[in-house]
Amino acid sequence: MTTALVALLALLFFSAPARSQEKTFLWRVTSKDGAKSIYVAGSIHFLKRTHYPLKKALEEAFDNSKRLVLEIDLQSSTPEQAQALTLAKGVYRDGTTLQQNIAPETFSLAEKRAKELGVDLRMFNPLKPWVVALTLTALKLQKLGFDPNYGVDQYLAGRAKETGKPLAGLETLEFQIGLLDQMSKADQDAMLQQTGQDLDRLDEYVEDIVQSWAKGDTGAVELLLHTGAKEFPDLHRKLYVDRNRRWLPQIEKFIEQGNNALVVVGAAHLVGKEGVIELLKQKGYKVEQQ
Repeated sequence: MTTALVALLALLFFSAPARSQEKTFLWRVTSKDGAKSIYVAGSIHFLKRTHYPLKKALEEAFDNSKRLVLEIDLQSSTPEQAQALTLAKGVYRDGTTLQQNIAPETFSLAEKRAKELGVDLRMFNPLKPWVVALTLTALKLQKLGFDPNYGVDQYLAGRAKETGKPLAGLETLEFQIGLLDQMSKADQDAMLQQTGQDLDRLDEYVEDIVQSWAKGDTGAVELLLHTGAKEFPDLHRKLYVDRNRRWLPQIEKFIEQGNNALVVVGAAHLVGKEGVIELLKQKGYKVEQQ
C-alpha cells in the first residue's frame, strides 16, 4: 500500500505493547567510526487513540534526540494547506473527467469501492485518479476507526512543538503532491486500481499490519505493505525506491554531523532490499534494531 498520503499510503498502523523479546520499528544507526549515531523509525500515518502510549523505546529515542526529522515538516505544512494544494493540482482543468481518463475496469472497481463506503463516485468525476485513490483510502481507514491525527508522525510533531525541539522535513509537501500529480495517466490508473484491490482486503489484514508493526516484524510488514510491488513495479519504484534513495544523502548528513536526530518515515520505506535500512547497511553504517 502506499504512502504519501500525502504521498502515499504506505502504510498505516500501530499496536499494543509487545512481549519483551520483541523488537520495535526503531533502529539505531551508528557512523562508520562508531562515534556518532541517530535513530531511524517507521511511522504509521493513521492510528487509533487506543494505540497510545507508544513503546518506551520510541519515546526514549525522541527524548534522547536533539532534532526530529519527518518526511515533511508538519509544523509548517498544515492540513488546510495540504487540502488546498491537493485540490489545486488534483482537479482536471481541460474539461475531461475521471471516467474519461481511466480504464473502464478501473472505474468500475473504484465505483464499487466508493459505493461500499456510501459514496457516489460521480462526486469525484472532476478529480484525478491519484486524488480519488487517496480519498477512498482515507475514507476506508476512518470507517475502520483510524485517524491521521493519531499517526506517529503527527504525535511526534506535536511533542516537538511542545518541547521546542527543532523539526525538519526530508522533502516538502509541494514535492509530495507534485510527485503524485506528475505521474503518467497509466501510473495514476494503476494507483487507483491497486487502491481498489487493497480496499477489498484492508479490513481483513489491517490488524495483521498493526501487530506486525508493533512486534518489529520487518518481514511481515514488507509482505503486507508492498503487496503491489510486483504487479505495479513502476509505481512502486517512484513512490518508494526513488524516494528512499533521494533521502539517503540527507540521512547520512545527519549521521556525520552528530546531530543525534530521530528520523521518522513511513514504515514501508524501511523494509525490503531497497528500503532505507538496507541502503544504510550497504553504505557501511552499523544498524541495530531496538
